[in-house]
Amino acid sequence: MKYTFIKAYKDNDKMRKSLNELTEKTFGFNFENWYSNGFWGDKFIPHSLVDGDKVIANVSVNLMDFDLDGIEKHYIQIGTVMTDKDYRGQGLSRYLIQMIIDEYKENSDGIYLFGNDSVINFYPKFGFTSSKQYQYSKDVYSINNIKKIQQVNMSDEIKWKDFFNTVRNSVNNDRFTMDNPGLIAFWTRWSSSVYFLAEQEAYIIADVKGDNLLINQIIANHKVNLETVISSFGSGIKKVTLGFTPYNIIGYTINEYHEDDCTLFIFGKDLDIIESKKLMFPTLSHA
Repeated sequence: MKYTFIKAYKDNDKMRKSLNELTEKTFGFNFENWYSNGFWGDKFIPHSLVDGDKVIANVSVNLMDFDLDGIEKHYIQIGTVMTDKDYRGQGLSRYLIQMIIDEYKENSDGIYLFGNDSVINFYPKFGFTSSKQYQYSKDVYSINNIKKIQQVNMSDEIKWKDFFNTVRNSVNNDRFTMDNPGLIAFWTRWSSSVYFLAEQEAYIIADVKGDNLLINQIIANHKVNLETVISSFGSGIKKVTLGFTPYNIIGYTINEYHEDDCTLFIFGKDLDIIESKKLMFPTLSHA
């Protein structure tokens, strides 16, 4: 290998800047605000090849801790798989992915990733198999629901700190709960999708489009009644879809989850439970 391998270099300003540049060119975002605000902890580990001072290929490891019905699971999520266009065709991503599999296959409960359609035949070469996920939704019929939910201004530092303090001390409000405050911060720090329900002292990460409500996560330091949360969005809501697996599925329709240009690939038998137990990785857990 004529290039140098580096990993876990978040505090190396030069290398982090180069990683950000490649990420920006490839995916249209970067990690700098996330880093500068202190949210890039030890659970996000870039594995990169460099040519001199330039990151030319990268595969990131995300240490993903979950609680599934009271059982701790420690998975590895692979993300930000990318190679600079001037260095493609040399098998650099293949080299990094195999290195990561060799490093973590015996030290985790499984490895997974979300691949787009252009690489659907790539990951099976490493032993990954595609897996189904399942999403829960239902129609809402009540016309008497009073809107009680309040949108939270994430640019307000005090409100942000209150929210993130709750994130750090939250309890499970779904069957398959992620424990990764840094990743939640990535999705919410500059988001307009954070709401607060005062009577439940709970934060709701949600998106409303017309009469459709998508609830991505409930964040509170106690168990929250999901039906109370749904009704708090008012009588204009006619359908609710969940971005997580609820405890109580009575009244919900279960559908195989489909996302455009995205397939879940799993490595390791433990991850068969996603399909067999009709679970879905929480939408905020995607890295």
